[in-house]
Amino acid sequence: MTITQLEYIVALADLQSFSKAADYCCVSQPSLSMQVQKLEDELNLTLFNRKAKPLVPTLEAREVIAKARAILNESNSILSLSKGWSNQVNGFVSIGVIPTIAPYLMPKFLADFQLKYPDLTIRIAETTTANIKKGIQEGKIDIGILVTPLNDSLVEIPLYYEELFLYSNVWEEDGSKLKSTLDPSKLWLLEEGHCLSSQVNSICNLPSGPLVGTKMTYQTGSMETIVRLADQGFGQTIIPQMFVDYLDPKLKEKVYTLPEPKPVREVALVHAPSYSRKAMVKALELEILAHIPDSWKHSQERNIIPI
Repeated sequence: MTITQLEYIVALADLQSFSKAADYCCVSQPSLSMQVQKLEDELNLTLFNRKAKPLVPTLEAREVIAKARAILNESNSILSLSKGWSNQVNGFVSIGVIPTIAPYLMPKFLADFQLKYPDLTIRIAETTTANIKKGIQEGKIDIGILVTPLNDSLVEIPLYYEELFLYSNVWEEDGSKLKSTLDPSKLWLLEEGHCLSSQVNSICNLPSGPLVGTKMTYQTGSMETIVRLADQGFGQTIIPQMFVDYLDPKLKEKVYTLPEPKPVREVALVHAPSYSRKAMVKALELEILAHIPDSWKHSQERNIIPI
């Protein structure tokens, strides 16, 4: 049994295809197939149902693959120790970012970050908090950029505190002006699983769900879609400061501050305790902070909304 064989079966489990797994592992398909067959012979187990499309692990293989992931994570942590001792920022890093942060934060600093570290290969995945946490735990994601606190075992490095605002296209009953106060019956939310939706529920003391007050539901993780729905459907939603900055000036006229104490969300870098590439984490932290207003960087007297 070899580390390479374990890498191959984990790739097969994730990609569900011999050809895709071979491409991912940078080997020929016959070579990968031969090594998997050798491992199966050694274990006296059939690990994959080759007749299934897509390829799926057998029932007996699931525990083997879980153990293989754990072994590979430990192997990678040993390799990363030497990288952690180095001050160089190069090689490969995988970053997970939640959708209510990625489109607005990443363009601010990513180009400068790449210019500063040309020998660094970056893979970015835009996905939910739960998927990022799982990816970090499984070793598929090195660093997450998401909303905290998570209240779990991951290391959190707070970056900034972003105010939340009300976007309202709801008119007062007399039709005189747009309503600047929150009306839960008119509120559009992101689909469940997005931390901003959970925070809005906390602010408003609402039950979970994509929309309150009607029989319609619309599942989306896009802030742009939610604002358009609120705008066309005479509704409201809650949006973060960075998204406000991207809005068209006419739409900004429909943005209102929420009552004191103004709610904010804490945005942080997150990684596993075993991730030892400290220079990588520090470089990313400093680059992001260089593109964030100073007034956002302090937590004093902030009403941080839990997720």
